[in-house]
Amino acid sequence: MRLSPTEREFLRQLGRQHFGEGSHLLLFGSRTDDTKKGGDIDLYVANGPSAPAARVAAKIEFLVAVKLCLGEQRVDVVFSPVPGEPRLPIHQMAEETGVPL
Repeated sequence: MRLSPTEREFLRQLGRQHFGEGSHLLLFGSRTDDTKKGGDIDLYVANGPSAPAARVAAKIEFLVAVKLCLGEQRVDVVFSPVPGEPRLPIHQMAEETGVPL
């Protein structure tokens, strides 16, 4: 995993703060591969807010907080599907290859 222990803890804390105490973050994508360089930070949020408006607000607030502390890094946030939402290939990939923070 190409995140420092400090970055992981910071992301965990912000995740709980913005997505709820019961939420869990998984890092997926290129940052899970120690042999690669660069790449954005891809995060999968499980057990986060379910209402669309709450998701949008939480995501914006989370991304602003991350940028303030980690600087200019590209961060993508994907929420797990709630009942009634389609399960997309990115959900499956994140769940199968993601590393808990």
